Amino acid sequence: MVAVTDPAVLLTVAWLLVLFATAWRYQFGSLPPLRAFALVAVALLWLAYSLLQLGDLLSPPYDDVVNVVAVLLFLAGLSLGWRWWRAR
Repeated sequence: MVAVTDPAVLLTVAWLLVLFATAWRYQFGSLPPLRAFALVAVALLWLAYSLLQLGDLLSPPYDDVVNVVAVLLFLAGLSLGWRWWRAR
């Protein structure tokens, strides 16, 4: 069982909150699209890093799933970062 106060869990929750806040501000028009792209790209990269740390704390069937999700989020973050780089 993973403790809620573990740094990997706290990092994961923090970056999920950053993603939620970015989507909220973008939806209601207080965040420009290019800045939203950059924030989401960085948040996805850090979320992938946090999930990789969290995967070390889980048992074998679940750690593989978390690692695959982390790799997918990392690739999505790189993709959005590339799109942001091209758009600016």
